[in-house]
Amino acid sequence: MLSIFPVTGIAIINSKHEFFAGIDTCAQHLQDDDILVVAHTPWSRAMDLVYTLSEVTPSHEAKKLADELEKDARHIEVILRESNEIVKYGNRVLITENKAGIVCANAGIDQSNAGIGKAVAVPHDPDAVAREIRQYILDKFDITVAVIMSDTVGRALRNGAVNIGIGVAGIKAMRSEIGRQDLFGYTLRVSEVALADEIASAAELAQGQADEGTPFVIVRGLSYERIENDSARKLNRPRERRLFQ
Repeated sequence: MLSIFPVTGIAIINSKHEFFAGIDTCAQHLQDDDILVVAHTPWSRAMDLVYTLSEVTPSHEAKKLADELEKDARHIEVILRESNEIVKYGNRVLITENKAGIVCANAGIDQSNAGIGKAVAVPHDPDAVAREIRQYILDKFDITVAVIMSDTVGRALRNGAVNIGIGVAGIKAMRSEIGRQDLFGYTLRVSEVALADEIASAAELAQGQADEGTPFVIVRGLSYERIENDSARKLNRPRERRLFQ
């Protein structure tokens, strides 16, 4: 039976030591083959991927974009620093590809759960972070789990935000259904499931977005393909295959 539950009793995390103390708390509830979904924000705070906006000096480009978008130029400057490219902007929204390769609003820079006057960035290599967490659990507790690092993003043609998987370890990010047959015998030819995204989105129902203080969620009872070194970057559509830009 599939079950999804948050790990409670986690204090606000501001250092790597505190982060792994939170993982120690998770380990009290973990079993082999569980999936641990980890919000990126506490890791980003722990690793000082946080900008104090009052200390940010906007560039000319940031000021120009801020005027057009009616945004804080310091916030725009942080977005530019954490982006590989600007994909599109308008209607008070700046869409970029961030350092993790994800195309999203504002490079994923978030001012929620960052601290007043601060903005938190997305890790540049979330797969490596997921692998580090998974190895830590295996080495210290002898428990073999999969780890998904998650973030919240908007969608181009849908209102509302959802969680996606931005880093994976011990689990295949995508599940292929190609070659299987549907209910009527039709052979599937192109069907692939963004499994890491689906798991991250389901976990968000237990995780929350506001003051819940539950950055760690355990998913149990789900069948998945175990793989040591897959990458959530496979979920990012390559530039030449982007349908909207």
